[in-house]
Order: sequence, then C-alpha cells, then structure tokens
Amino acid sequence: MATRSLSLLLLLAGAAAAQTAQAPASHWSLATGETVAPDHDAIGLSLGWPGARFDYLHGVSDRSDFGVRIEMLWGEENTDTTKFGFGFAIPLRMVMVRKDALSLGLHIDPGVRVYTDSNITDVFVRFPVGGTLGIQATPEVRFAAAFDLQMAVQTARSTYFEVAPAFGFGVEYLVDKNLQVGVNARFGPEFITVSGTGSQFAFTSEVVLGYRL
Repeated sequence: MATRSLSLLLLLAGAAAAQTAQAPASHWSLATGETVAPDHDAIGLSLGWPGARFDYLHGVSDRSDFGVRIEMLWGEENTDTTKFGFGFAIPLRMVMVRKDALSLGLHIDPGVRVYTDSNITDVFVRFPVGGTLGIQATPEVRFAAAFDLQMAVQTARSTYFEVAPAFGFGVEYLVDKNLQVGVNARFGPEFITVSGTGSQFAFTSEVVLGYRL
C-alpha cells in the first residue's frame, strides 16, 4: 500500500511539474505578441537601430492595451541612411488568439516621424501594422515570429508613399514577474512611389528592456 501510494504521489508530482513547465509567463510582453494585463501598466526602453524608444502601455482588457511612444532616431525609416530625427506614436495592441503556449497578437502604431539636417526636413505620417506569433517555451522564455508592414506618407517636401514589408523575430526573458529583457529584429525591402527609384534594405535591430508597474 505504501509503495502504491508513493508511486501515485510521484506520478501526480511529475504531472504538476510538466504542467508548470508549459504554463504561460505572467500576462505581459513587449516584443513577443502578448499585452499588458488590465490591472497593470508597463514601460519599455529599446536601443539599437534605427534609434532609441520609450513606450508607456496601459492594459485596457485581458486582450488589449494602448499607450504612447517617443523615439529618438539616427536612421531614416529603418534604412541604413543615417539622419537625425524624432518620432511620436500611439501603439494599439490586441491578442486575437491565446491557446496553451501560443498567442497571436496584432498591432497598429499610428504616428509621425520628423527627420532634419542642415539642408532639408522630412516629415512622415506613419501607420505601421503587423502580427506576432508568440510561443511560450518555458515560464520565463518567449519566442516570436513576426510580420510587419511599415507604411508612411512623406508630407514636408514632394509627397510620396512608402511601404516596407518586414519579417523577423523576438525573444524575451522574464527576469522576475515585473522585469523582462529581450531582443527584437525585422528585415525586408522598402519601396517608395517615386519614379525611377528601386528598393532599399530596411531593418530594425534592438535590445528591449521592460518593466511592469
């Protein structure tokens, strides 16, 4: 009887451990397709190319959040062209599917970017959209595959439309329930509606630090 009880206890413990290993991390993410829980806010700091970014996010519901974004830029519209600029956006995010270790998040980030030097100033009205497939590998680690469609209209000088489809990935590690670190990257061509111009290579590559308030 004692042996049978011990075997049953070990079996239950093993099942609980397996379930814990696949349990999702605390409900929030910056780069891997999850949102901030409705009873929390979060701040994010990103550094890399094309610049530095500060995000403040507010959880609206179990599946959505929104916030404000301030950017200091040294790369023009994610290309390898160096130019100083700054930006402002209102990120809106929503989880469309959340099942077991998977989630599918959508986002739209309407805003403005202004680039300037001693000669000219460029102003882009932007409305990027995208989707992120998040995978909870362990309670602390999330991976993501992502597709973004960067879209913008140049308004300051000659008017043209810009579009840049980009594929990439994200990885986040939950240091504790309120602190996470990660990396985020996107790569793809950029096209503009100006006759005689080809595509440029555009990319995002950044380190992300997030703190939940």
